[in-house]
Amino acid sequence: MENLIARDEKYRKILNFIRMIYAVTGIVLAIRGIVRKSPYDSLLPLATLLLIPGLSLSRRLFGWKGGWQLETYIYLFSYLGWSLGGAAAFYVLLPGYDKVIHCLSGVFVGILALAFYEMLERRHSKEGANPATGCFFVFFASMAVAGLFELGEYVTSPIIGRDLQNVHGTGVGDTMGDMFVCLLGTLVVNFLMIRNIRGKHDPFTDAVRVFAAQNTPDKT
Repeated sequence: MENLIARDEKYRKILNFIRMIYAVTGIVLAIRGIVRKSPYDSLLPLATLLLIPGLSLSRRLFGWKGGWQLETYIYLFSYLGWSLGGAAAFYVLLPGYDKVIHCLSGVFVGILALAFYEMLERRHSKEGANPATGCFFVFFASMAVAGLFELGEYVTSPIIGRDLQNVHGTGVGDTMGDMFVCLLGTLVVNFLMIRNIRGKHDPFTDAVRVFAAQNTPDKT
């Protein structure tokens, strides 16, 4: 665990760099939207910047320590999905980009769900993580978030005047495709979790273990 914590600390500098790129991208895209006199194209990039104070506030409120590697993943996913996908309109400009991000969302939310599960296990269980319970927890948490996201797109579309789910072109096909690729990403996390319990290592579950270990004591 000491080696994992030491590696996590190295991510602090990487995180600072990625956070800077994230902020600059949001500001540049917002300026572009203002120049175009488009409220949507200017407000959405500004909204992405809320992630920075949001994560900082979360650390203060919950007293979280470390977890720099996990936070780096949060910024990377938000950059790909929110900054580039939404604010820079990659979802429209690049065919298939939407499906890639939805697949990654299954991985991303699965990792966050796994982190929450690990923290619960460390607080309340003496036996350690149960593979079956953990897999079910991650699976249902990730798929529930995917469903809520699709509902959010459905509700938001008439408000902003954009067909976010491509209903006119594909009916429910686009939404179902999003759910299936998210399912694939979720199953990847289930697989990595089982490998990690068996002693195998990977960057994602290692980041979860470090964050859980630094922020929850073992129940003895």
